Amino acid sequence: MAIYTSTVSWNRSASEDFTDNKYSRRHKWEFDGGAVVPASSSPHIVPLPYSDEAGVDPEEAFVAALSSCHMRFFLSFAAQRGFCIDSYVDEASGLMEKKRVARWP
Repeated sequence: MAIYTSTVSWNRSASEDFTDNKYSRRHKWEFDGGAVVPASSSPHIVPLPYSDEAGVDPEEAFVAALSSCHMRFFLSFAAQRGFCIDSYVDEASGLMEKKRVARWP
């Protein structure tokens, strides 16, 4: 068993009212190894300027995490079978759609 941790932090700018829902979604993710990732909501979900295009959004991070897991499985599988892999590139993408959910009567 393993425990994985991260710290997500956000601060309101003094010039933002917040209660009008017009505040920056820029924040950061910090991981135990020292990596700090600038993050934000997706501009597809929360319009600019309240999102930051340069920040990683949770949807992008989810796609990258799945791709990373797939890569590690492939490399391990190849190594166990004696194949020497020199490089690996996966241009992963994910599609998020709105779906109507049937309501339970």
